[in-house]
Amino acid sequence: MARATNRHEAAKNAPSRTHARHTPQNAARRGAPPVNARHLFARAEARVTLARPGPAGGAAERLLLDHAGRQPARRAALVLHLSRLPPPGPRPHHRRVARAVLEDHARLHDGQVFALRNGDMVLLGDAARAPEADPAALLHRLLRMAAVAPDRLVSVWPLGGARRDLLAYAAARLAETVMAPPEDDGIAGQAGAAAAIDDRIGQMPVPEVLRRQAAALLDPARPGALRPLFREIAFAATVLEARLGLDGAADPFLFRHLAARLDRRLLEVLCRAAGGGGPLDPAAAPAVHVNLTPAGILSDDFPRFAAACRAVGAMPGVEVEWLDACADPPAFARARARLDEAGMPLVLDGVAHLALLLARPWRLAPGLLKLDWSPLLATLPAAEAAGIDEAVARIGPARIVLHRADSEAALHWGVARGIRRFQGAQPDAMLAAGRLGGCGHARDCTLRQCMERASASGPAGRHGCRDLVRLDGAA
Repeated sequence: MARATNRHEAAKNAPSRTHARHTPQNAARRGAPPVNARHLFARAEARVTLARPGPAGGAAERLLLDHAGRQPARRAALVLHLSRLPPPGPRPHHRRVARAVLEDHARLHDGQVFALRNGDMVLLGDAARAPEADPAALLHRLLRMAAVAPDRLVSVWPLGGARRDLLAYAAARLAETVMAPPEDDGIAGQAGAAAAIDDRIGQMPVPEVLRRQAAALLDPARPGALRPLFREIAFAATVLEARLGLDGAADPFLFRHLAARLDRRLLEVLCRAAGGGGPLDPAAAPAVHVNLTPAGILSDDFPRFAAACRAVGAMPGVEVEWLDACADPPAFARARARLDEAGMPLVLDGVAHLALLLARPWRLAPGLLKLDWSPLLATLPAAEAAGIDEAVARIGPARIVLHRADSEAALHWGVARGIRRFQGAQPDAMLAAGRLGGCGHARDCTLRQCMERASASGPAGRHGCRDLVRLDGAA
């Protein structure tokens, strides 16, 4: 029985090969679009050891000790001594940022990451394939550790000449009786994380973390046929999590705190793309919609964006979340006035069916209102269903986009109420099928590939398509 118990404990403490927050399965449960899953699959290629044993465990420490003795001399270890940070460190945001940086280098350069119980992290990789950016300097800058000298925060030990140093370090960590660091320390840690990753957002290749999704109009003249109505451009939340080492489910306040910085980066990229004819060109057809917060619309970056759009004859729609509009009505009113001045239509996004019944969002007079589809809409009690139908009629079906329309049932429900505008996985698949039907290279692609490439904004996500004009077309 003792052996069975030991095997059970070993299995329980065995290190995970990928961090659970960023698995493709978790991304799918959050409703991520196909392009996000592709990025997360790439991220999962990094071999990461993130054990969280108790004080008597030490699975990651044992594995590090084993690898330190067996790895070839051409390998090197980078040790991030987060345990040396002055109190109250190491904080959860330190670990999140460090883990994101080290995982990126592990994935790109055949490495492995060990997260130890005392808060330290070790990257073991191929020294001959060192990344272009120095990870030690990058970590020190991102973590903003002005009170800690870089040589105390980071150690680099080539196994060809400093294997004994790594072995001694790993043995000392294994002998320690320390608790694994806590996962979170509340809003204070989240606010600190926002400052810590500011530099990383500034260096981020924005097109690779944006997604595009078309809304489609069901053509009454051609039953069953869809044509693109507009193309929404927004940050893909799960890709941001992977890039920044965050968990949106655990850090909702952090993402809200970062919204202004993300708005700024998005507006900068769209200004540069204006008139260039690329996938992010605001003047491209079909019309472009941009997701912004009221604060982003009121920022100094927005007038530059509006001027760039006027210069190329573009008039993009601006989508604002219903909850953001409700959170600060005076700010929303000022943002609405600025949109009117710029000649850009307001699109009210994220309206749940309960909001139609209780909050009367049509009083904000948006150009379009995006109603979130839910299977519950098809099973509402008679009185609530009648209230929804009355609200749809009051707004006007021509001003409603049925959002998150991920099934045929969503389209049937909308059509029964006169709604002809849809956005979601089902329209995505139908539009992709239409593109493939007229594409001379269709035999080289699958429906899923066509959907993913259409949603991508950067060259990596669009790679493989041999008819980009059709991929981005308005027909």
